[in-house]
Amino acid sequence: MSARGEQAAATLVRLGLDPEAVRAGRIGAEAVAPLLAGADGAALAAALGELASAEVAALLLALEPRAGERAVRKEIRRALYRLRQRGVPVPAPPAPAATARTPAAPEAEGFLSPFDGRGDRLIWVVRPLPSGGSFLVAAQLNEPEGLRDVSAGEASRKQIRAARQKLEADSNLRLVAADWRTLDALLVEAHARAGGGTVGERDYLRLRSRLTSEPPRPPAEPVSTRVTAPSAEESAALISGSAALLEEPELRSWFPPPEAAAPFVAEIAGLRDSPLVLSRLAEEERVREILGRAARALFPPAVLARRLAGTAYLLAETGRALAARRALAVALVLGARPADAMEIPLVAALVERAVGGLLAQATARTEEERRGALVVTPGQFLRDRASSRRGRTPG
Repeated sequence: MSARGEQAAATLVRLGLDPEAVRAGRIGAEAVAPLLAGADGAALAAALGELASAEVAALLLALEPRAGERAVRKEIRRALYRLRQRGVPVPAPPAPAATARTPAAPEAEGFLSPFDGRGDRLIWVVRPLPSGGSFLVAAQLNEPEGLRDVSAGEASRKQIRAARQKLEADSNLRLVAADWRTLDALLVEAHARAGGGTVGERDYLRLRSRLTSEPPRPPAEPVSTRVTAPSAEESAALISGSAALLEEPELRSWFPPPEAAAPFVAEIAGLRDSPLVLSRLAEEERVREILGRAARALFPPAVLARRLAGTAYLLAETGRALAARRALAVALVLGARPADAMEIPLVAALVERAVGGLLAQATARTEEERRGALVVTPGQFLRDRASSRRGRTPG
């Protein structure tokens, strides 16, 4: 035995420990730990480092967290280092005991309404407060113009639930749950689209700090896990039946403002009074050209695609998978081939519904005016004369 080994054995014996029993692991940490608290704590740790056995290495690891003095803990680490240098296997230290975690703050909730005919919709984000109650941000957004209005306040969950129920009962406007981070990104985008100013009713960023400090996600419509995006093979069949989407409550109000459709109505109505005599084929081609321009102006492809993508989420989340996939299919085609918009039955139906309704009103009004008029327009005179001539038979 080396001189250091003899000195270590003497230290252990002086402290009442049998060196061989310690080396063999027959003496545990419970018996040794109290000795570390005395004046000989560092000397005891150094002595243990001279006993080259895996059992002693495990004992030192168990003693380190129990040592109160910094100098003793340092000496234990030195002893373990010397054992490793001598080839003694030293087990990994035990994982620190898990500290009690503060319960995570309740997750915020998001709610989304359908688009109305003007492209407006509502977004609510509700953040539970540690003190009870909730912080509610309620906003009105337009696609594509951005944020129209935003307000915030504290309310109980019961009050928020009652407000949702009242909104649905009074306005038939249902708010559907959606990922709040996705809605937050839409609100940040809408804030920027509206000019990003600091006017109270349009300053979402002023309120956002009470919801989150995270950076916003890239803006995108929410995506439902209840349906899958249609493949290219499926899209053709879904698009061919897309006009049926007008039967869904979410799309029944999708009419452009009358003043926006009026110029196209006037153009089509003007064909009837034109002094030019067009063939039926030429007249139909002219009407198609007017309706194509109306589609681009009244339902811009990019805007309509975005509205349909958002509507697809609501349809899917409320159990209407086929309608949701039809809306997704149309949105994808509008994004990829906007020039083909009028080839999509839904788009054609939207335009014809918007223009046709006003045209029917204008026609009825014109006929009423003609019946009471003393002056006959040249167009009417020519048509009436041609009609009367076709009705005659040779004498």
